[in-house]
Amino acid sequence: MKRSSIKHRAILDAAIEVADRDGYASTTIEAIAAVAGVGKQTIYRWWPSKSALFIEVYEDLVDRRLLTARTGNLSSELTELLQNLFRIYRQTPAGRVLVGLVAEASANADIRNVLSAGIVAGRAEIVTDLVRKHAPPIVGELPGIDPEIVNEVLVALVWKRLAIAPDRLDDEAAAEIAGIALAAARREGVL
Repeated sequence: MKRSSIKHRAILDAAIEVADRDGYASTTIEAIAAVAGVGKQTIYRWWPSKSALFIEVYEDLVDRRLLTARTGNLSSELTELLQNLFRIYRQTPAGRVLVGLVAEASANADIRNVLSAGIVAGRAEIVTDLVRKHAPPIVGELPGIDPEIVNEVLVALVWKRLAIAPDRLDDEAAAEIAGIALAAARREGVL
């Protein structure tokens, strides 16, 4: 690992540690720099803001490869994907980081754009590709399942639970949320 790669990893690990200890809102670049053993300017050289750093932290913690599902049908694969995600939220500060980013985005257009381009747009295809693999599309007047609706409903329900009842993100919630998203997408296709 090159020296800059070592520092990069140290900063990500320090951000995870500080966010886990202090929470996202209380985490400062100064605290991250101190734990990582680097100067603040080193962090700002790679990330223009705390939110930009934590977009990468979130992507590091919630590795796409950990979200794969192989159980066979759409409902069970969506459930498995959510179970894997919720396990990450329980074991790491990823869920609290996402709540912090969403809260900041509500008041700051720059952060909203970074969040939208980074996590939201960058991960939508995980769900939409899964839906396209299994479900019949909407064709003319024939009902099907709209992958974008499934993704929108999943994101909305997961973010709501993260913000209001993070302790309720368990295997049962994963099955419930997957079922609601599929039902909403089916209804949308029929209407």
